[in-house]
Amino acid sequence: MSTTQTISISPTSLFLRNSDSNHPIKDANVNVEDERLNETPEELVDKALHRLQTAGVQLIEWGTLLFRRMGVPVMLTHYHYLIPDDELESASKILSDMGLPLSPPAPILVKSSGDFFSKGRLHRLTRSTSLGLVQYLILLPLSFASYTESELDLLPRITSLPSPTSRTLLVPQPTAVYASILRAMAAYPRWSPTRQTLESNLSELIGYNLYDLQGGYVDIDDEDLCQTLEVDRRVEDAVQVVKRWGLAGKWRDGEEWMGDALAAVVAGTGEIEALPWAS
Repeated sequence: MSTTQTISISPTSLFLRNSDSNHPIKDANVNVEDERLNETPEELVDKALHRLQTAGVQLIEWGTLLFRRMGVPVMLTHYHYLIPDDELESASKILSDMGLPLSPPAPILVKSSGDFFSKGRLHRLTRSTSLGLVQYLILLPLSFASYTESELDLLPRITSLPSPTSRTLLVPQPTAVYASILRAMAAYPRWSPTRQTLESNLSELIGYNLYDLQGGYVDIDDEDLCQTLEVDRRVEDAVQVVKRWGLAGKWRDGEEWMGDALAAVVAGTGEIEALPWAS
């Protein structure tokens, strides 16, 4: 944290939007320079990212934000970022000191998504704690996705704010995203909630990012629709993209199988559910 930033040690409060209460969240360590009324989650995230980056924390875009960048029209509920494992606790403390409460994940989230929530540090962005309304800034350890420095690019952050204080962050390259998912899928039992979530993520990325089918699900038995959308061409183009990744040496040593496995799934000759899993 910058030595020029001021920490208030007297009880102050940070008001968060979407309240189901007329009272603000109380926190004894709110930076008075950051205390605002009725800030949106995106404004709070921008402020939090700026604070973390000022403290030297390496931030990697992940989860919903990364998927949206890759063309998946998923609803933005939570803000996910990967950070080095040894910085997770200190980064979480910075957010808590800003007045973003550290919250345990709801049991139903862990039951449905596994380590996507159980490994994270969830900092609440809304006053509401209702499962349908609450939004989190979620920090996860980099080891969960296992990216290397060479697989990351420094890119402008996607935000609707006109003048964000945090402007850039690290973004995984497309090949690295697919490899990370395949690697993680192989590390979890076939029917675990984490594995099931990874399968769903891979399916969405193939459909929206590789096939570029922005309309979502397509009934392959509807021949007229498939012809209109040029599904066969899209599939072949996507297969060639995956094959070019292999020719360009994008897969790590010992993981060349990923190219063949992904190409088979994209071509329709393989199934996501049959990809390697942990025993």
